[in-house]
Amino acid sequence: MAPRKALHVLDEIVVPTDFSPRSNRAMTYALALASRRERVTAVHAIDPLPYRFGPRESSNSIRKQTWALAQERMVRWLLEGKFSAYNSLVIEGEAAPAIVKYAAAKRPGLIVLATSARRHAARFLLGSVAEEIFREVSCPVIVLGPKVRSIKKGPPTCLLFATELEPHSIAALPQLSQMSRKLHAEVSVLRAVPGGRKSARERDRLQVETQNGFEAAADRNIRNRTKNVTVAFAPPVKAIVAAATKLGVDAIVMGVRSGGELPRATTHIPWTIAHRVIAEAKCPVMTIRG
Repeated sequence: MAPRKALHVLDEIVVPTDFSPRSNRAMTYALALASRRERVTAVHAIDPLPYRFGPRESSNSIRKQTWALAQERMVRWLLEGKFSAYNSLVIEGEAAPAIVKYAAAKRPGLIVLATSARRHAARFLLGSVAEEIFREVSCPVIVLGPKVRSIKKGPPTCLLFATELEPHSIAALPQLSQMSRKLHAEVSVLRAVPGGRKSARERDRLQVETQNGFEAAADRNIRNRTKNVTVAFAPPVKAIVAAATKLGVDAIVMGVRSGGELPRATTHIPWTIAHRVIAEAKCPVMTIRG
C-alpha cells in the first residue's frame, strides 16, 4: 500500500476582510484550502482617521464606537457567510500597512485576499490595496482576481511558475520550493518572450537558456516536482493566462518585486505584469516577493 501523504502545514492563513463580497470569496477559498492543522484568521483593519484628531474626550468616544461597530460587523459577516473553523481579529491602521505590520509580527504561512483589479484610470487614481500587501509581506499571497469563478476544495496541486529569469523571480524559488513540498504540488515553468517572429535557431537557444537558467537556480525538490519548462513567444500576460487555461493549473505563481521605498506609488502603475495577470486569470495567482 502506498504511504499516505502528510497533511500540508501552513500554520496560519490570514484573510484580510472589508466585509465585501470579494472578502467572502477569499474566506471561502482559504477555508477550502486549509486542512485541520491550519488556522484561518479573518483580519479587519480600522482606519483611525475619524478619531485621530479633535478633543480627547470626543476622540475616545468615536474610537469606542468605531471599534464596537467593526467587531459587530465582523460577527455579522462571519455569520452571514456561514463560515466555520476560523479565528477573527480587528486591528488598527490603514488596510494595507496594518496587514503588512500584522504579517511581519505573526509570520503567517499564507495570506489569501481578493481584488477587483482596478483598471486604467481607476487604478491610477486609487491604487491597489491587494498589490500594496503582496509587494510588502514576506510570505506568499494568493490573490483571487475578478475572473476567478470556481474554487477548488483542498490545496492547489498543479502550479504554473511564470518567470522571466529576473533576479526577483529567481529569488522566489526557495519559497516556491517550500510551498510545492507542503502542498504536494507539481510545477510547470513558463517563460514568455515577446515577439513571435524568431528563427528556429533563436527559439531553440532561448529554450535551452531557460531550461539551464531554471535548473541552475532551482533546488532538488522543485526540480523533481517540475513537469516541464517551456518558452512561449507572445506578450507575457497573454502567454501566461493562455498557458494556465490550457494546462488547467490550480494557481499561477509569480515572483514579484517589493514596493521599494514608495510601495504605495507602485500600486498606482496601471501596467505591471502581476496586476494584469491577476486581472485576466481565471485561476488564483500566488505572488512571492523576491
